[in-house]
Amino acid sequence: MVKKNSFLLFFFVFLSTFSLIKLFDNSINLDTYEYGEWLINYQSGFIRRGIVGEAIYKLSYIFNNNIQISFFVILSFVCLLYYRLNYILLKNIKFDFLNIFIIFSPLFYLFFVIINGVGIRKEILLYVFYLWYLTELSSKNFNEKKIWKFIYIFPLLLLIHEGLFFYLPYLFLPILFLVKKDKYKNFIFHSLVLVGLSVIMMIVLYFFKGSESSTLQICESLRNHAPTGCAERGPIFALQHDILRDQANRYTLFFYFDADYKSWLGYIVYVFYSFIPLFLIFYYLNTKNKYFYLIIYFLTLGFSFPLFHVAEDWSRWFSIHFHLTAFLIFFLQHIRVVHYEKKDLVKNLNSFLINKKVVCFFLFLIYLTFLHHEEYFSKDTKLELTYYKIFRNFK
Repeated sequence: MVKKNSFLLFFFVFLSTFSLIKLFDNSINLDTYEYGEWLINYQSGFIRRGIVGEAIYKLSYIFNNNIQISFFVILSFVCLLYYRLNYILLKNIKFDFLNIFIIFSPLFYLFFVIINGVGIRKEILLYVFYLWYLTELSSKNFNEKKIWKFIYIFPLLLLIHEGLFFYLPYLFLPILFLVKKDKYKNFIFHSLVLVGLSVIMMIVLYFFKGSESSTLQICESLRNHAPTGCAERGPIFALQHDILRDQANRYTLFFYFDADYKSWLGYIVYVFYSFIPLFLIFYYLNTKNKYFYLIIYFLTLGFSFPLFHVAEDWSRWFSIHFHLTAFLIFFLQHIRVVHYEKKDLVKNLNSFLINKKVVCFFLFLIYLTFLHHEEYFSKDTKLELTYYKIFRNFK
């Protein structure tokens, strides 16, 4: 529908450049959250979320123990690999109106751009893993053995961030479309092993969740390269608190009940607004057992609800859902398992895209930036109109 390769190259080069600038800024300014999250390491002993920080720490030996350079090198590689895998996946699908609409959702690629506090967080490694997984499944040399190696790698991702456990069902969704019925017994066996190993890993991580001593030792190990306020606030500081305590050590169980109806209504509108492209995709999707897959998808969303119960970063959690769902939709189109019904509205939208590319681009841009919500949900957050917010700040 459009010259997709040119658009994709420009789009991912832009995102790559912005990501590298963002990473450089985080490292130079020793950002408490976006930089500090990656620096949790094993210098105080084995601890949750420490494996990437340990790799950054070890690599720093090459750079005269400069943690900032090591951070920038590793994260730059991860970002470039992420966008490269995205390009490989997207270059094989039709670039029609609905697919481009997905790309411009506020919770997708540009989420970390328009919501400044998000930054490049650890879920990007889950995205890299999932894109690698889908790329392997869509290869010409696909066989079922390629599935199982990924299933047994997943529990290791929990060493990066235990919250990734709540997105485990996304590994099973592509298999529903690929595995033949006579192979389901084998699929069920491996799935049970995966769940078992992941649960065991979660139990291990709970017992190594951290303490005040581990926070102090990690901050000391980073020396002059420690994030701002390392032992006073941020992800490293949070290791010393129980899972249901915030950084002020306040009990956070049912924290969302403190929010008024305006906060709730605003957030529901924001999520619904961001998911509009997926609603349209489902409505026009032409595949067998469509409603069966819808039920499975809602169960997948439901599996992550405990995460929303204990942590405030709700927009991040929904953004992860959106990313993984979009990747899955693109994958299913690539292997020609699903396609859209050729209804009049879809035809008209595609025709509009072809004939009014510039107008379409600005409409997508307005849709992307129209609403603004912080990455977390609490009693103090409210949905805002982005352009009104900008105008108010200039007054």
